[in-house]
Amino acid sequence: MGLPILSVPEENACGCVDGGADGRVECICSAAGLVQIIGRKYALRLLFLIGERGRIRFGDLRGEMDEMSSSTLSIRLAELEGAGLIHREMFAEIPPRVEYTLTDGGKELRKRLFSLSKFAARKKSE
Repeated sequence: MGLPILSVPEENACGCVDGGADGRVECICSAAGLVQIIGRKYALRLLFLIGERGRIRFGDLRGEMDEMSSSTLSIRLAELEGAGLIHREMFAEIPPRVEYTLTDGGKELRKRLFSLSKFAARKKSE
């Protein structure tokens, strides 16, 4: 069995792979929005940190991300929440408390990113 044929349709400039006998065609276009979000500065670090802690408060995240402003942290968290990768839970307390956890999708992405990281490390050492 040969390698799948990679094509790049001009109308969307997206790499698509012809699945072969089963007739399926898979394209990476659907990942573009996700890649744009996780490619933003600090986004991957936040995903890994939240995943490592399981549940973490905004103030603790802020303490771990010294070089990041509070406003940038809020924006990144909102983007990750909007993408369905993290869950934000707000508690009606004084002072207000907000905690972040990974969603199931966030956990799956984090796991797959570890595989990508291993691949990148192997390629770097070649």
